Amino acid sequence: MFFVKAIGILGSPRRIGNSAKMLDATLKVLSDNGFETEVVYLAEKKIGYCLGCGTCLMKGECFQRDDMDEIRKKIEESNVVILASPMYYLNVTAQMKTFIDRMLAYGHRPTLTGKYGGSIVVYAGVGDPKAVADYLNMVLRAWGIIPVGYAIGFGVLPGEVKEEHLKEAENLGRRILRAIEEGYKPEVDERGRKLQEQLLKLISDYRHILKADYEFWKKKGVLK
Repeated sequence: MFFVKAIGILGSPRRIGNSAKMLDATLKVLSDNGFETEVVYLAEKKIGYCLGCGTCLMKGECFQRDDMDEIRKKIEESNVVILASPMYYLNVTAQMKTFIDRMLAYGHRPTLTGKYGGSIVVYAGVGDPKAVADYLNMVLRAWGIIPVGYAIGFGVLPGEVKEEHLKEAENLGRRILRAIEEGYKPEVDERGRKLQEQLLKLISDYRHILKADYEFWKKKGVLK
């Protein structure tokens, strides 16, 4: 099989918790089918906040030198990317959000094409976990990755996630395998089209500043 590496990005501050168990269940399915798997524990990494300076959009690369360099390389070398996070105050954890913010350039210049992925969200009974999973999959899509689904878990205490939810995580792994085998290519929906239109307008209007972005889309023949 051509696809040989899968990476899980864990936004939980716990190495052994509900989100970690869900992520492990998904990765095990992939591992059992020949994938090399790895988990990035964001809480153990040094990741500075995005400063909103726009350097990555102007010059193509963030000026901050921290563990994001290593994480980005791991993602680029992987064929499957899974984002997993518990819900803290109705959304992803601060660790996951900081990581996503620092991936801004990939959202403006979606270069992670040809990869597949999905999301895992664990909540404690308050909020809308499907909306959070949908957000994570939108992030993957913005980077160029094809998301094939998500898995939702419930747990208040560490390790409390139920067997039925672990099965959902395993099913996510199987869906990813099936998508790869079938060469799944989703149609761009109305929301996706609108987001791209907004992005391209922003880049076109500010081409004198967002130079790296503009050159990327110009080479693709999308912008003149």
